[in-house]
Amino acid sequence: MFSPLHPLWRAVALALGATLLFIASIAPSARAAGKSPAAAGAVGWSVQTLQALAGERGLEVAGLAHAWHLAQENDPGYQQALNTLLAAQTERRQGRSNLLPQVQAGYYRGRIRGERTVLNAPPALARAELDYDSQTTYIQLQQPVVNYGRYAEYRRGVALAESGEAQFIVDEHERLLELADIYFRTLLAHEQLVLDQALAASLAEQADTYDALYQQAEATRIDAQEVRARLSLAQADVILARDTLQTAQRELQAMLGELPRQLAGPGAVFSPQPLSPASLSQWLELGRGMNAELRAAQARLRVADANVERARARHLPELDLVANWSKADSENLSTLSQNSNTYSVGLNLAIPIFSGGYDTATNARARAEQRQVSHELQATAEKVAADIVRHYTAVTGGALRMAALETAEESGRQALEAARQGYKHGLSSNVDVLKQQEGLYRTRHELIKSRFDYLSSLIKLWVAAGVFDASRLRDLDNAYLGRPVTLTPR
Repeated sequence: MFSPLHPLWRAVALALGATLLFIASIAPSARAAGKSPAAAGAVGWSVQTLQALAGERGLEVAGLAHAWHLAQENDPGYQQALNTLLAAQTERRQGRSNLLPQVQAGYYRGRIRGERTVLNAPPALARAELDYDSQTTYIQLQQPVVNYGRYAEYRRGVALAESGEAQFIVDEHERLLELADIYFRTLLAHEQLVLDQALAASLAEQADTYDALYQQAEATRIDAQEVRARLSLAQADVILARDTLQTAQRELQAMLGELPRQLAGPGAVFSPQPLSPASLSQWLELGRGMNAELRAAQARLRVADANVERARARHLPELDLVANWSKADSENLSTLSQNSNTYSVGLNLAIPIFSGGYDTATNARARAEQRQVSHELQATAEKVAADIVRHYTAVTGGALRMAALETAEESGRQALEAARQGYKHGLSSNVDVLKQQEGLYRTRHELIKSRFDYLSSLIKLWVAAGVFDASRLRDLDNAYLGRPVTLTPR
């Protein structure tokens, strides 16, 4: 073993001391870069939060917030995004490794056999048979001292990790919007089935009534046939609505891992709440600073900047501290039957001069990719602004549309009652009654659909503005989704 004052240990201590001082100088930025998306102020779940949710199981009634928790645990698309995040976060450690000492060891052992001829020597000494063992053991430590290329690699690793974290939030939002779409489509399919069944039941009752009236000569054969024809169409709609519901339930089960017995649906009273903030300009301002797609594009630009720095570093000199220890036994013919222990500590300076144009081409490519990503960032900013305007107008206009449809539903109900009374007194035909009935059910369907469209647009607005978090889903459940809806078993 070596004594503490051995030259090799002094060299290693010097290299490690320089490394620790350098790491201490960059530690604050590294810690900030290493934060999870949630801890860094990004909108989304941290890996620790997601893992803590892994043990949560489904309830009898699943609202949208709880369905989101189940999707985070069971949705294959979400798990794919999560593992992509974990892989991207390793880039930070890989980049940091370029600043740390590189230590390697080696061992060689071989059997040497042959013949040695010495020129200008007496014949008795001119030739000799060789048959011996040769072995070498070495340890080498290399520590960057002035190496901008390695530092550029470190910065690139941090940028790649940040880009992966930003992209995870984008992927997370995509899975959320997909879940919300399937969730609302399932509820809409259920409500459509209920409406179609109610219409079919009403027409079946009317058909029996008109058949009885026809038998008593109080109604025409045409009236009875018209009701039967509309009943057949309504029964076909029931079959289609049931198939649509089964398909939507299967898609929802694929995301949640299990199908809840009940979903939380909108109640009879649906009162849209005022937006906060209220103005479109404030939502646009939020989007410019917090939108996940925009932040991911900015992170990709930082990666492109780091690639430019890495390419430029290939033109710069590199200075490394190198410490070696080796032990050799009969290493070569000059040291035949000799043991040697060597220690060396020194600086290795490498100055790039010409690489056949490779470094210049790499630099040009990195700068072209940097300009490309910069233009992508501008396009993303314009897309985000357009999305916010579209979803904002859908929310504000959706509230007005729901109010108009509620008025239309009440008017349609009164018109159907008037048509029925008119038919009794001979003022309206059976066709008029059927038309008013179909119009009323169509208006009810549009009213229900408009409520789901409103909720979907509200979630999309939160995502586009970058203000989505799980608490907003819980608030949405409490404000709009309070009625249990029992799903049809498959």
